[in-house]
Amino acid sequence: MSLNEDELKSMWQDTAPISNEDKALKKVLKNSAKVTATKDVSGLFFGWVWVVFLGFGASMYSAKRKLELHNKNQLKIKSANKHYPQEEKNMQQTKKINDYNGGLK
Repeated sequence: MSLNEDELKSMWQDTAPISNEDKALKKVLKNSAKVTATKDVSGLFFGWVWVVFLGFGASMYSAKRKLELHNKNQLKIKSANKHYPQEEKNMQQTKKINDYNGGLK
């Protein structure tokens, strides 16, 4: 027999050390409970952070839409005011004609 075979035979004949299964199970459960608690707390924290960021994003989107509508309305007002001087000129001419005619329409 070679040296490796002798080592293998001696290892095969050795008995495995006796372990306390209850103690090992409690240790594993304790470690898994810690890991689970850590994951739960971190999940809640990151979930809260996402909710806050989504709230800011929604507020910014809403403010952007309001600004766009405001600018759109301002453009409408400006375009309406471009025609106003012509209408005012026509009203002044009508007033002059009415004054010339003695207020008759």
